[in-house]
Amino acid sequence: MEFVIIDSSQESAQIGLPAPASGACRVPEAGAVEAEFAGVDGTLVQRRWIEAAVAVRFERLAPVAAFPVVPGRRWGPGWWWSATTGRHVMHGSQTMCMQLMVLDRDPQVVGLSARPVRLIWRDPVSGRALTWVPQLFARYADGRALLADCPAASTTAGTRAEHAAAVIAAACAAVGFTYRRLVAPDAVVAATGLSRRCWRRSPPRGR
Repeated sequence: MEFVIIDSSQESAQIGLPAPASGACRVPEAGAVEAEFAGVDGTLVQRRWIEAAVAVRFERLAPVAAFPVVPGRRWGPGWWWSATTGRHVMHGSQTMCMQLMVLDRDPQVVGLSARPVRLIWRDPVSGRALTWVPQLFARYADGRALLADCPAASTTAGTRAEHAAAVIAAACAAVGFTYRRLVAPDAVVAATGLSRRCWRRSPPRGR
């Protein structure tokens, strides 16, 4: 089976979905969406999304895919020390680190993880199997869950990201989750504590 990977950390890539002719996109039924995630032993597990969303504690999982290191980019993958989880949570960009900081300070958030699940579906138009890895997962005290991406700019998303967002939003709604492309915090919020608690590449020893 051929997979076309449209990765949330590489939205500017030149591969992925063609632009829909009508400017809209068709999304598959939630029951046709698959979830891939890392098991306890690190082996990749694939289950129907509507089953995995109920049974799997995504906030406890390691990333299903590493954040890429992009040559020439000033800010690379790193780690955020989370008071919510009592451990480091990986991030792939400064923007994502800021979103982790905001969620970590929300008293209703009880769990955080980075890239814990890859969603897989077959495009209703082209028939190709496509995938997307949302950048963040957050669990709330009342049981609600959030899958999110952290775009660096507030401009309109490209066609690939818009299509993936429509598919994931529908899949999340079917299981009581929410999907959002998070708006970057303002400069004052972003500056507060960010430089002290975001670590690049690898966490310091002893944390």
